[in-house]
Amino acid sequence: MIHPGIYLYEKYNFRVFSLLMALLTIAFLINGLYLIAALSMVLGIALSFSYQGIKIDPARRKYIKYDRFLWIHIGRWEALSTPSYVTIVRINLSNQRTFASPMVLPENKKEAKAYKVNLVVEGDERYISIGRGSLDKMTGEALRLGRHLGIRVLDYTTHNKKWIL
Repeated sequence: MIHPGIYLYEKYNFRVFSLLMALLTIAFLINGLYLIAALSMVLGIALSFSYQGIKIDPARRKYIKYDRFLWIHIGRWEALSTPSYVTIVRINLSNQRTFASPMVLPENKKEAKAYKVNLVVEGDERYISIGRGSLDKMTGEALRLGRHLGIRVLDYTTHNKKWIL
C-alpha cells in the first residue's frame, strides 16, 4: 500500500529476455523436455511483467528506484537531497546511449526525440532521473511531481526555457 505522501512513477519495461525464454520453451517442448519447458515458461511469464519505477517519500527524505517483476521489488532506499526543481528535457534517440532496448528510429530525425523528467537536487548527485516518454506524458508527470513536492517545473525542451509551474 502506498502512503498518500509518497510520489510513485512506474512504467512497463519490455525485456528481450522474455522472448528468449519463449523460444527456449518451444525448443524444450520440441525435444520432449517438458519439465524444463514448464520452468522456462514460468520464468518467461514472470519476466514479461517487468516494471521500472521510483518512489519518493518527502516526509522521510528518501527515494527508491526499483525494478519490479510481478510483486518482487529490486532496489533500495536512498537519502533524498533537498529538491530544487523539476525539469523536462529533450533527448535525441539517434544516440546509442539514450535507450537500452532495440528500437527502430524514424527516418525523419525531427521525430527521433523523447523526453525525460529529472528532479534537480542540491546534493552531489545533482539530479534524479524520474522517467522517459512522450512530451505530453512527461509534461504531465513533471507537473504532478512539482505539485507533489511543492517546487517549480522548468520546461527545457526548446530554446525558450520557461517555468511552467
